[in-house]
Amino acid sequence: MSRQILVLGATGMLGQPVVRCLAEHGNHVRVLARNVDKARRMFGSSVEIVEGSALDRDSVRTAISGCHAVHISLTQESELTATQHVVDLTPGTTIERIAYISATTACEENRWFEVIDVKMRTEEILGSSGIPHTVFCPTWVMETLPNFIHGDRAAVILGRKPPALHFFAAADFGRMIAASYDDDRALGKRLFIHGPEGITLANALERFVDACHPEIKLMRMKLWQARLFATLTGRKGLSYVTRLIAYFDKVGELGDPTEANALFGAPSKTLGQWLEERQSNARGPDG
Repeated sequence: MSRQILVLGATGMLGQPVVRCLAEHGNHVRVLARNVDKARRMFGSSVEIVEGSALDRDSVRTAISGCHAVHISLTQESELTATQHVVDLTPGTTIERIAYISATTACEENRWFEVIDVKMRTEEILGSSGIPHTVFCPTWVMETLPNFIHGDRAAVILGRKPPALHFFAAADFGRMIAASYDDDRALGKRLFIHGPEGITLANALERFVDACHPEIKLMRMKLWQARLFATLTGRKGLSYVTRLIAYFDKVGELGDPTEANALFGAPSKTLGQWLEERQSNARGPDG
């Protein structure tokens, strides 16, 4: 069934594959974007683009008009406010369902971590809205690995007790989310998305650099060293990464993907296959 679906956070790492897969499934996809040119370069003419911000109530009101569903895949800074806008504006519209991207470790016990507290508060807004919805709780996506490269270096931060993370490919994620819009069994569910194999973040990053950026110098640092380096250099991004790694050291990787896999087919792409794909794309058609 073809639907008109609004995607908030479409240009983000987990938003892009969802937009593409929804469009490939024959849906009319509308994107709310602050930078229309960026969105157009990313998606071409395959989607409708509305200029505006998910933090702006009037922008959301304009974008939601005539849509049957809303997909929310936003950052910590905007997801709570944007979701409240969607819930407040849904009565009297044609909206039939909402999907929200939470996190695999989102639970009451982990609300001490501010990222998780925001996600739990957002889930509570949806839960009390009475609007049919699905919450997806993904673990780490392979496409985060390039973010650890800065210039000619990549930082491998060695946590105290690094858990195995079931990395998944963004394309598998997009396929599963698109399939959920054609299956009412997803409504009212919290579905966990995990990839096919468990790998520590450090090992995944080492394999990524070795396969795709052998010219890059790997900097291996213990967690305390990375924290000190971040403080001395004022690198806020690195500081956040150290906090995230310390968080996963403490809580591990939570969630059971069995139900999501049974409904929509498990993510199948391994890290090795994903790396081969990136190598092939880098070489180009004549490589």
